[in-house]
Amino acid sequence: MTTKDKILAASLQLFNEEGYANTSSKTISEHIEISYGNLCYHFPKKEDIVIRLHQNFMDELDESLLNLKGEIFEFDFMLRSLENMMNLTYKYRFFLLNGYDITLKYIKIKEKTIERSKVYSNIILKISQFLIENGYMRELNEKQLKLKIHGLLIIFNSWVFDKTVFSMLSSGIKTDHTKYYIQLLFSMISAALTKKGVKAFASAYDRILSQ
Repeated sequence: MTTKDKILAASLQLFNEEGYANTSSKTISEHIEISYGNLCYHFPKKEDIVIRLHQNFMDELDESLLNLKGEIFEFDFMLRSLENMMNLTYKYRFFLLNGYDITLKYIKIKEKTIERSKVYSNIILKISQFLIENGYMRELNEKQLKLKIHGLLIIFNSWVFDKTVFSMLSSGIKTDHTKYYIQLLFSMISAALTKKGVKAFASAYDRILSQ
């Protein structure tokens, strides 16, 4: 592992565990036992580290999105791809946990975040159209579909905070497992599914849950 890669790995760990605001470049250099000057040689400012980590996040996410778009007709693959995407967002969770502050400070990250949300919406729309055309989902008007997609995006964008802060709900339900949130997303669309759709999704979900 190169020094640059060590810096990025340590930064991601510290941003996730200690908090973005609580971690300085000096803290990162001390964590991996290199001089502050050596760190600044690779990343002159903390902002440079954040931007690079965000680019890595987007690159890894793009790969998962391509897989999801290419296999929407396979329910097992679709749910596995969703699980992979959620694990990826948890890997880079400090972006979601500090989303408001980061998007205010980094305009380019804000722009990419908005752009990514549009990509998500288009993918969900494509999946919804496939489900409707193949009898898995009942017909929805444009307003209903947009509300459904928005609801799914809200859960997808906030589940990391819920998992991090509320690992155990007052009801006693553990929320520390990604599959729980996939089940929550499924519950958001289940009312719009036909009997055929409920059966297909439930079967695929049960197989993934048992793995």
